[in-house]
Amino acid sequence: MSDAEILFYRHIHNSECGYLPNLESNSIFIDPESEPSKDQLNLLHLQGFRRSGKLVYRPHCPNCNACQSSRIVIPEFRASKNQKKAMRRNQDISLHWAEAVFTNEHYQLYQRYISKRHRDGEMFPPSEEQYRGFLIEGHGTHKFLELRDIEGELIGCCVVDVFYDGLSAIYSYFNPDQPRRSLGRFIVLALISQCQQMGLPYTYLGYWIKNASKMSYKADYQPLEVFDGEFWRKLVINQAE
Repeated sequence: MSDAEILFYRHIHNSECGYLPNLESNSIFIDPESEPSKDQLNLLHLQGFRRSGKLVYRPHCPNCNACQSSRIVIPEFRASKNQKKAMRRNQDISLHWAEAVFTNEHYQLYQRYISKRHRDGEMFPPSEEQYRGFLIEGHGTHKFLELRDIEGELIGCCVVDVFYDGLSAIYSYFNPDQPRRSLGRFIVLALISQCQQMGLPYTYLGYWIKNASKMSYKADYQPLEVFDGEFWRKLVINQAE
């Protein structure tokens, strides 16, 4: 039985870009009522599409193509000094895969994280409806990668799409009161380690934007490839810029 045809849509109106000043944004997305197959989702993923809840989308902005999907090339990755330090500081953390279902434990951690780290963002104030729609709903491709301390307490989670060629980070939240652990950095390293164990060649980090400071951390994980709309290519950072 062949897969059903996928219909694509585009927003009628542009909106203000949340990353670069004086620019407008838009996106193309698949029919929200459709149920794409696993094969279709993998193909869309390779073409730069991302998922937020049930929404599968890709930026399609007027006069701008700054948003580029990014992925770490796992066989060639070598941890930097700061990344090795983050791994040492978190040797007491254990990793666990869990089904992407709602639990009070996870929601309370998400609530603390958003309230402390993103009070100035569009996701504040957090709500159970928002959490469910963003991180629980989907198309059956996602799981939770949990971080638990030596006492079993949940201190971090990365919501991950599992694809044929790699793990794709959808969103992470963690204990905001343990800054010394550098949990954001450690979560990326945890994904890399899981890809290594599973024999997967890539860890996907979402969109990279050259002049957006919020995205700059992604270039710390080398080698990094970005999708330019047609091909995946190595990202070369000009240190003189």
